[in-house]
Amino acid sequence: MARSRKKKTASKDVSTMPKKEVLRYLFDLGYFGKKTWVVAQKISDAELKRAVKAYQKFNGLAQDGVVDDVTAHWISRRRCGLPDFGLTAAGRTCKWPMKEISYYHEIKMPGLKDHQVAEAYDVAFSQWAEICDIEPQRVDAADQANIYAKSGVGRSCNLDGRGGTLAWSELPCGVTKHVQLDQMFDEAEPWSFNMAVAVICHELGHALGLGHLNAGNLMAPYYDPNLTTPQAGDIAEMVKLYGKRKTRYAITKDAGLQIGGTIMINGRPYVLVPKT
Repeated sequence: MARSRKKKTASKDVSTMPKKEVLRYLFDLGYFGKKTWVVAQKISDAELKRAVKAYQKFNGLAQDGVVDDVTAHWISRRRCGLPDFGLTAAGRTCKWPMKEISYYHEIKMPGLKDHQVAEAYDVAFSQWAEICDIEPQRVDAADQANIYAKSGVGRSCNLDGRGGTLAWSELPCGVTKHVQLDQMFDEAEPWSFNMAVAVICHELGHALGLGHLNAGNLMAPYYDPNLTTPQAGDIAEMVKLYGKRKTRYAITKDAGLQIGGTIMINGRPYVLVPKT
């Protein structure tokens, strides 16, 4: 869970995090471009302040260049494990060359039964298929899948325990139809069905070719429980990659998925959980 915001007000001129910690965090998220860690550690205070401002702008925060309580609170929130910038490789197209994209998962999510995780994955993928010209295909074996989703805990899985990184996914940069991408979800998190749909949909956005987008989109790097479906910015970027869907996508692919979708109640989205 994200930490509660501190009530005391920090000085506008004083960071609440050590400089090296801020440097490392922004470096890992791609805010210093192609600089190595050795070079990044030698940057001036002015350049670090510009990087903090860029981080604040990307995440919809006040742009003062200081890691005060508000910015430090934002940094502590749960997010995708991929950086904000530098996800795509120059000269390579990050998209699948075909419409039929197969997937297989063996994800374990504490708080959810196996069939609920499967349903969440189906619902999440259908939300992209309803937007653009792709055809998700669930397969019965990992070696048949273009997207192979797993779960685990700890550094061996590039995860960090409860809080922080929720999941990560590889991108389809320069792939052929026979390539397989990996995804990883953190078993240390307290998952709910809606949270699973939102995070899986976000990681599938990466697996289809999208990088991170700014605050207010599902592809923003930080998890927002109010966003479980692709937003206007997400939709526009995905349509650029695969084109707009011209026919209705049938969400029910097999007996395992009985009903799905999202409804709005008092302005908030709720994902429908299939009845068991």
